[in-house]
Amino acid sequence: MAQDVLTTAILIIAAIISVVVLVNAIYPALFTTTGSLTSVSGMASDRAKSDIRIVMANSPNSTALQVWVKNTGSVQVPDSRITYTDVYFGDKGTMARASPGSSAGLWWAYSLDDTDDNGHWDTGETLEMTLYDPGATRFTAGDHQIKLVLHNAASFEGTITI
Repeated sequence: MAQDVLTTAILIIAAIISVVVLVNAIYPALFTTTGSLTSVSGMASDRAKSDIRIVMANSPNSTALQVWVKNTGSVQVPDSRITYTDVYFGDKGTMARASPGSSAGLWWAYSLDDTDDNGHWDTGETLEMTLYDPGATRFTAGDHQIKLVLHNAASFEGTITI
């Protein structure tokens, strides 16, 4: 009888230790997974709330193209993140990426009409982008494609007629 009680007690203690070890092993993994899912969900929500529209385009000369883009989404883009925007321009099948800032090839610069002076590209504010092609080969008469990919990977395409 004493042997049975001792054996049962040892088995109960072993079971409790096993449960504690199992919980200590699984809980951090569940916590990490929950954090990852929350992060991915937040990024997807940010992308879904982003929206921009090309309002107008103008080519003042053969080496420059001005494009006005309005933020129509509910996500504000900090001024420091605007340069993280990828800009692609050209005809279907021959689009090229423009670099932010002055470079030898296709490049772009911007001016933000920050109406509330808060340093962000807010809903309703317009961004004037100027694309430069020093070789004067891309801004020819006709229809051209432009694609903008914001810092949060939300992308927008449009057709510009020069």
